[in-house]
Amino acid sequence: MKSGGSTKRGPLKGLMQNSRITRPLLIVVAALSILSSVEARDRRDTARRRPTGDIVFYHGKYTETDLLPILFSQRTDYRDAYITVIGYSHPLNTNIRWIDFEAEAQLGIHSGGMKHIEANGFLIARTAPLFGLPFTLAIGEGLSAASRNPDYENKPKGFRFGETTFSFAEAYLIQRNNPDFPLLLASLQLDTIESRRLLNYMMVEAQYRITDAPHSPAVFMRIHHRSGVFGLYCPPDPACGSNYISYGMKWALE
Repeated sequence: MKSGGSTKRGPLKGLMQNSRITRPLLIVVAALSILSSVEARDRRDTARRRPTGDIVFYHGKYTETDLLPILFSQRTDYRDAYITVIGYSHPLNTNIRWIDFEAEAQLGIHSGGMKHIEANGFLIARTAPLFGLPFTLAIGEGLSAASRNPDYENKPKGFRFGETTFSFAEAYLIQRNNPDFPLLLASLQLDTIESRRLLNYMMVEAQYRITDAPHSPAVFMRIHHRSGVFGLYCPPDPACGSNYISYGMKWALE
């Protein structure tokens, strides 16, 4: 028989009446709710502040040195030809582990020894910030189209003295008529190099961004590289192409 003064309590009612359990539980639930709302607000604010892309500007000087010796030997053979580039880089909001991806389009104007226009479009793979700093490394790959076949990318065979190339027959006649002519100081081009207006584009970049300044400006060094990709775009031996060692800045569009 049930006692008339006794009532059966459910587990939830008993739990709610036990203040030792209820109060800490309510505090934890309230704290998690507040943290969740703050985190959601921060995500919205971060997304709102996230730049939609970068305005890119840089200036570079032409070098006769190939890409790999530039990267690993730090030696260059400059010539008086320059490129000035303006472009736009857009984050693709996708990544593989610690690599982020971007797309960039740019227009370059050549001056000095070459006078033409160059348009490039390419994808970029960029590391996450390194060493706890807003410092990143990137590599880009795409296409490069020139308004004309670049002069310095085409080289006749013969003896080269700066901007002038003498054929083997011309060099023989010069040496015969003037034995003191410093023929041994010339660089020897054994085969003709034939380039094309459309080549592969590649870039290698080191960048440092000032994150707490307006428009998050970034300074960078970039090797601006056109190449025939082992015969894909131009005769493979010797390879065609050009390199510019460049320095520039970026400004984020906020």
